[in-house]
Amino acid sequence: MPATPASPRWGRYETLLPDEIAAIAAQHSVAYLPWGALEYHGRHAAVGLDGLKAHGLCCSLAAAVGGLVFPPVYFAANTIKTLRELPHQRHSLNFSEDLLRLLAREHLEQLADEKFRVVFVLCGHVGQPHYDIIKAEAAALNARQSATRVIATSETDLISPDLVVANHAALGEISFLMSQHPECVDLSRLPADRVPTLEQDAVWGSDPREASAEKGRLYTDAFIAGARPLIAALASS
Repeated sequence: MPATPASPRWGRYETLLPDEIAAIAAQHSVAYLPWGALEYHGRHAAVGLDGLKAHGLCCSLAAAVGGLVFPPVYFAANTIKTLRELPHQRHSLNFSEDLLRLLAREHLEQLADEKFRVVFVLCGHVGQPHYDIIKAEAAALNARQSATRVIATSETDLISPDLVVANHAALGEISFLMSQHPECVDLSRLPADRVPTLEQDAVWGSDPREASAEKGRLYTDAFIAGARPLIAALASS
């Protein structure tokens, strides 16, 4: 008699049938919510970098830990568009902090209503106070109830600063994107005769011309190592 195939450890929520969702959640009651932005990241990177990065990292983490990955939320406040002293006013969407707060609260309440034990919110965009608003809503839900526990974090909060620090369209983010969606990066659009800058190129951080898919995979492994024990501790509590 042939063996019954084992249930998958993880899946992308929007692609699954209800019974498939239930089977995964019964074994790994973890929801991953990537939170991104549509924001200018220079001429060398896709405007959806933050969401693409967060979604890719959540998929890698779910493959290692188990659970269900939701589609990225492309809804951000405090994008580069709000920095009026910079010339980068196009190709970004920026929403109010009040609307962000409401959307974060209702996303988390909906996932708690779905009975997930752990909700892991990965913020690909860490502009302030955008990032603190999402973390505050996570803390508020944790204070209101205990059945669902929320982690709200970013990849750079879980990786040693010796590897990656918070950046915008620089070495870290571009390496992540190259490892996940190489078609969304074109390093040839960066200047060859000078170091890229925030003012001219929307680059804040280490030189993205040094980015590579290999570095992105190294950073991803470090992210998984940092996130895995946080999820395990809450899933078993």
